[in-house]
Amino acid sequence: MLEQEELCKNAIKKGRLKVVKRPVLIAIIGYIIGIIMGLYFNFSIALFYIPIIVIYFFKKTLKISKKEFKLISLKRYFRYVKLIFNFKIIIILIIFSIISNFIVIFQNKKYKSLYTNNQLISGEAVVIGEKQEKEYNNIYKIKYNKTYVYLKIDKKSTIELNYGDKIKFSGSFIEPKENKNTGGFNYKNYLKTLKIYGTIKVNKIEILGKEKQNFIFKYAHLISKKIKEKVNLNLDKEKADILIGILIGDTEEIEEELKENFRISNISHVLAVSGMHVTYIIIGINLLFKTKLGKRKLNFIIIIVLIFYMFITGFSASIVRAAIMAILIIGSKIMYRKNDVWNSIAISLFCILIYNPFLITSMGLQFSYLGTIGIIVFYKNIYVVLENIKITSKKLKYEINKKDTKAIEKIKNILAVTISAQLSIMPIMIYHTNLFSIYFFITNLLVSIIIGPIIILGIIAVIMSFIINPCAKVIFTIIKLLVDILILISKISQLPFAKLYIPTPKIWQICLFYCIIIISKLVHNLYYQKKLNATQIRMRNLIALFK
Repeated sequence: MLEQEELCKNAIKKGRLKVVKRPVLIAIIGYIIGIIMGLYFNFSIALFYIPIIVIYFFKKTLKISKKEFKLISLKRYFRYVKLIFNFKIIIILIIFSIISNFIVIFQNKKYKSLYTNNQLISGEAVVIGEKQEKEYNNIYKIKYNKTYVYLKIDKKSTIELNYGDKIKFSGSFIEPKENKNTGGFNYKNYLKTLKIYGTIKVNKIEILGKEKQNFIFKYAHLISKKIKEKVNLNLDKEKADILIGILIGDTEEIEEELKENFRISNISHVLAVSGMHVTYIIIGINLLFKTKLGKRKLNFIIIIVLIFYMFITGFSASIVRAAIMAILIIGSKIMYRKNDVWNSIAISLFCILIYNPFLITSMGLQFSYLGTIGIIVFYKNIYVVLENIKITSKKLKYEINKKDTKAIEKIKNILAVTISAQLSIMPIMIYHTNLFSIYFFITNLLVSIIIGPIIILGIIAVIMSFIINPCAKVIFTIIKLLVDILILISKISQLPFAKLYIPTPKIWQICLFYCIIIISKLVHNLYYQKKLNATQIRMRNLIALFK
């Protein structure tokens, strides 16, 4: 018995049971449980943990005979479970889930009670968003009384607001509508992901002052605005809107038809600033300053640039995830510590959900994190499967040279990444959109070839446009061609059978899908992993009995 427990402890030290050494990961799991319970069940989660605590404290009284353990052959594995789900982990789960559950319930009550429909509101506020032109009104995001609301001004009004303006207004509050049809778009929940309480229809408005916003946000917004101006100056509207979306994640001006083409073709992720952008920024800074500065100073510069880039892009979920993960990796190098990818994911998600727990319902956040987790978990398995696809034709083997082999390896690598990400986001994508893209592997393969040059040349062109605009125009000409190719790839969505409509899956069906692919991964590991431990050998022998 002691020997078995010692083996478990050694397994933990060697990293086989790393969950014990990841308290941040456990904390975020508890935090997410609390948020979900708060969103879908409007009562405290504390009651759900009473049975767990009772079972934990009285588990020693639950005696199972040795014969029963031998019959079901679970004795050795029960000790692993005890080590993984120990008292500390249970306490962390309970504490963080109760905290997040309380925050969500409190916030929901605040959203319901702070402003009521048709309530007359007046006071001073600061404009913190650019103008959004609608059919009959102009919409501005404002900060009023420590809350965020939309300000609706009739287009006939001569008042023109700018970012940072301090205003005095009076108007009536319009509460956002909730969906009446099951599964329909819930505008109220969407606004909660933006921390917006509703809309104020203005009756009277007056500008009190200019540039009243925080200086960091002010300069970040100014740079963002200048980037848009330079891009719009050098490209026609359609291509400029796409490049702005790729560089800083602002997709407001992109036409709905084009957005739909990107979505159906399964390449809409290129319009969201993500890990790919962070990678190219790090590469660019390294190329510019590597010979002039030491590694330590260079790492500090990269961290500062990434933080400022988050400000420029408006702190979207995908860029915050990628930037925080990159900062943690770079920070671990500065501190001479080993970075843990799961803790990095957990910390970045923690930061986002502490700021706004309702972002858990955001489709962009779900795609960003599930796609990243899918690549981490399934990439090796998918790549091994693709590696085992051999060319049987001797003539074809002879004709393929080394360059072709390298190209095939790159294609396999891109496909492994694409399939891994798609596996993890597919049920969530179907749940939100009821669509499945048939040609996703073709579109993603083609996009992966050109998106890198678009980002790199886009960043260079924007910088050059501030220094020597004629040189920038030459680079923008190349970008124009690449964006044309990107638009052409998006039109694959118009091919026959490009999309498959699927009914909204139930939660249990989504859970079943994830269980199946995780079990498939574990089984694949049993047959392709070179070194197996005793438990894995037993599992493989057990599977062999059912063949």
